[in-house]
Amino acid sequence: MDVKQLQYFVVSVDMGSFHAAAEALITTQPNVSKIVKSLEEELDMVLLNRNRNGVTITPQGESIYMYAIEVLKNINIINEFKKGQGLEMLSISSVPSDTLSFHLSKFYNDESKKNIQIDFFETNVEEILKRVHSRKSELGFVYISKRSMSAFKQTIKSKGLEYHELAKTPLYLFVGPNSPLYTRESVDKATIKDIKLVQYQEKQYSLYSQLGHIKEDFLYNRDNISVSYTNSDCFLIQLLKNTSCGFIGSSFINNQYQEYGIKAIPILSYEKSISFGYIHRRRDSLSNLAKSLILYFDNLEMDGK
Repeated sequence: MDVKQLQYFVVSVDMGSFHAAAEALITTQPNVSKIVKSLEEELDMVLLNRNRNGVTITPQGESIYMYAIEVLKNINIINEFKKGQGLEMLSISSVPSDTLSFHLSKFYNDESKKNIQIDFFETNVEEILKRVHSRKSELGFVYISKRSMSAFKQTIKSKGLEYHELAKTPLYLFVGPNSPLYTRESVDKATIKDIKLVQYQEKQYSLYSQLGHIKEDFLYNRDNISVSYTNSDCFLIQLLKNTSCGFIGSSFINNQYQEYGIKAIPILSYEKSISFGYIHRRRDSLSNLAKSLILYFDNLEMDGK
């Protein structure tokens, strides 16, 4: 089996015919058909059904296709490494954060004289742990509530990870001009039960769950509160700007969404209740670029530092 066989198979599936695949690969239709057939014979599987209109993938082909995609993707990554010798690279996973994205862009600009590449991936805390554990990311930036910290530390220890806190931050209610709470200087959690909320999709480490304490709390009574979920920071911002929805979250900069007319209102009794920091693999030394980024964040005037 070789790379060309996998490439011709994947392109044939994507294009839907050997003829279209041949055009994309700048070769002939018989050559594409021959190479895909050689892959099928080597695997002793029928990967594609041939018909007058082109080709369709078989159930066996579906499984091989997914693995072939990963192989081709990894080969491209290896080739990029070969091209970019001397290139400093930093891969980061983070919870969605407009503030973090802003400061990463400033850091990149400050380091622009160097030959660097930063890969940035936004997702939830559970996925960040997986990505750092599997070495897809060197650093993972997260917000963790006081209530979740014990379970969080046990989880990362079992995965060979460690957590470093950069700041203690408040829990805020973020709202836009359409919210009846927009002019408030502070709110308590009883007030929040009367508004619709939009939250990031998190299972175990949601900051929204910081407000829940016992079963009688309003958090557990779904009849009394309306919550929608998203994994998009852009969609969250637009909802806060244009509707009366609120968002319970944290930020090491309290004016995170100020440019969009969105106000951060402190939630009483939850001052400095959220930890902001990064995770990395315990036994691995940080790259020079990662160290520079951590130093950059250390020098920021964060809330609570």
